[in-house]
Amino acid sequence: MLVSIVTSTRSVVARLGLVAAIATLAGTTVAAEDAYPSRPVKIALMMAPGNGLDIATRNFADMLAKELGQPVVVDNRPGANGIIAFQSAKSAPADGYTLLVGSSSPMTIVTAMDRPVPYDPFKDFKPVAGMLRAVGLLTVPADSKLTSIRDLAKASKAKPLSIATYSDSYALGGLQLGEMAGAQLLSVPYKGYNAILQDLVGGRVDIAFGDAFAPQELIKAGKLRPLAVTGKTRIDAYPDIPTVAESGLPDYSFYTWDIFLVRSETPAPIAAKLGAAISHVMNGREWPAYLRANGGSETMRDSAPEIQRMLENEVTLYRTLAAKMPKTAQ
Repeated sequence: MLVSIVTSTRSVVARLGLVAAIATLAGTTVAAEDAYPSRPVKIALMMAPGNGLDIATRNFADMLAKELGQPVVVDNRPGANGIIAFQSAKSAPADGYTLLVGSSSPMTIVTAMDRPVPYDPFKDFKPVAGMLRAVGLLTVPADSKLTSIRDLAKASKAKPLSIATYSDSYALGGLQLGEMAGAQLLSVPYKGYNAILQDLVGGRVDIAFGDAFAPQELIKAGKLRPLAVTGKTRIDAYPDIPTVAESGLPDYSFYTWDIFLVRSETPAPIAAKLGAAISHVMNGREWPAYLRANGGSETMRDSAPEIQRMLENEVTLYRTLAAKMPKTAQ
C-alpha cells in the first residue's frame, strides 16, 4: 500500500513538473513572439551583389528596417538556380529572422516540371507578402515584317518563328502565347539576355521575349522595335506600345514576380507581424516611387492567401505547358 502511494505521488509530481515545463515553454514562446523582432532580420537572396534584384532588395530592406525597428540585411546566396538560397533559408530556424525572396524558377517551375530539388517549395515555406511584379516585352528587329501580335499566326504558317528566351518562365510564357495566338513559335533558349539582343539585332532570331527594360537603349537607337507588353495594362516606359490583350488575345497576361517567404513552421503571429510591416512599405510612397524610377515594376500588394492561390494556379498552368514543351528546351 505504501509503495502504491509513493508511486502515485511520484507520478503526480512528474505530471506537475511536465505541466510546469510546458507552461514555461509556452510563456517563453509567447514572450519571444511579443518581443519580435529583437535583433536584425536577414533576407536570403538568390542573386549576386550588384544584380538588379539585389539592388532593389537592399532598398526594400532599408525601408523595412524602419518599420521593424531593427536592421534588415541582405544575405546573397547565388547559384544553382536558387537552390543554394532556398537550402540556406530551410536550414535557418523558423523564428522569422530569415526571410527568403522566392520567384517562379525555384518554386512553381521546379514543381511543374518535377525537377528534383533538396526542398519542397510548398511544404517547407509559406508566403508572407509580395515584393514586386514585372511585365515582359516582346521585341523584334527594327526591319521585321511583324507589326502586331495579330501577325504571328499568318507569318508562321510557312515556317515557325523563332522566339528567344533566357529563363524557363519566359519560355513557358512564349509557349502559351503561341498556343493562344494559333502561331508556330519555336522556343530558342539562351543563357542571357544580352546574347539574345545581339542576335535579334543581327536578324538571327525573329522575336525576343524578356524583361521590358534591358532592350530600351537598342529601341531608342532604332535597332529594335517593341511589339507588345505582356501585362494587363500599358506601362510608362512604352506608353504607345499595346498589351498582348489589346492586340487580340484578351485572356493573355504574363508577369515575373518576387515574393517574401518564411519557413512554414514560423509562428503565425510572427509571420503576421512581418506581413503587416511589408504591406506598410508596399502601401507607402518610397517603394512604389523607387520601382517607377528604376525599371517600372509594379508593387505586389497581394495578401499571403492570394499569393498561395497564385502559386497553385501557376503550377497547374506550367505543368500543362511543360508537357508540350520539347524535351531539349526543358
